[in-house]
Amino acid sequence: MCGLKSACKALWGITLLLYVIAAGSAFAQGAAADTAFLQSSKAQAVAAYKKALGAQTQLYNGTEYVDYKLPYFEGHQFFASNAAENGHVFYDGTWYTDVPILYDLVRDEVIIPYSTTGLKMKLIGSKIDTFQVHDHLYVRLQPDSAGATALQPGFYDLLYSGDTQFLMKRIKQMEDRATQDGMEGEFRNVDKYFIKKDGVYHQVGSKRAVYRVLEDRKKELKKFASSQQLKFRKEKEAAILAIVTYYDSLAAAQPQDK
Repeated sequence: MCGLKSACKALWGITLLLYVIAAGSAFAQGAAADTAFLQSSKAQAVAAYKKALGAQTQLYNGTEYVDYKLPYFEGHQFFASNAAENGHVFYDGTWYTDVPILYDLVRDEVIIPYSTTGLKMKLIGSKIDTFQVHDHLYVRLQPDSAGATALQPGFYDLLYSGDTQFLMKRIKQMEDRATQDGMEGEFRNVDKYFIKKDGVYHQVGSKRAVYRVLEDRKKELKKFASSQQLKFRKEKEAAILAIVTYYDSLAAAQPQDK
């Protein structure tokens, strides 16, 4: 069964047309000529089908994505923008580049719009190793490779990767309420932050938690945070990123004795 309805219809139309032409040609040509004609026509039909879908045919093998946003909700469920942005995805063992991508943060799903029809497809999550969109690299982590129970399976924004890693689980929740004027709703960010050190993922929700994970350089990190006026409450992502990056630079410049 084809994953793309319009492509299936296009292929059926091409096939039907070839059948009619082939049937008509049987009255005017011999059997050998008919065979050659059919083989040539079949090859042309397949080529036309692939050209219609483009080089990324294998991406369109998921299921249709239906927008579930309710009319009274403000905002949207996607990362960065509700307009598709060209990115890259490593899917089912193959790199696909310049692919229009939407990332649903409520359902943790990667969406590929099909521009000519308006149809949107959900990629099969288990077949995605990594994808990049809006200059952010996402990696898929599984419980057996997580190294800590705090990490749930899904896609994580890899914000920094050195000897230490900083990852972010971007999440949106739908919240609605009844008011005197009717229903109101919004998409609220409930992101989670993780530091990977010595092969173990640690969830860090505060400045204290960050220092606890990076205890061996706590004094230097506190001094750095103060000098840079890092704002852990208002700009948590940027603050943790700066701390982790600086931590690795300290370790590289001043390796500690084990």
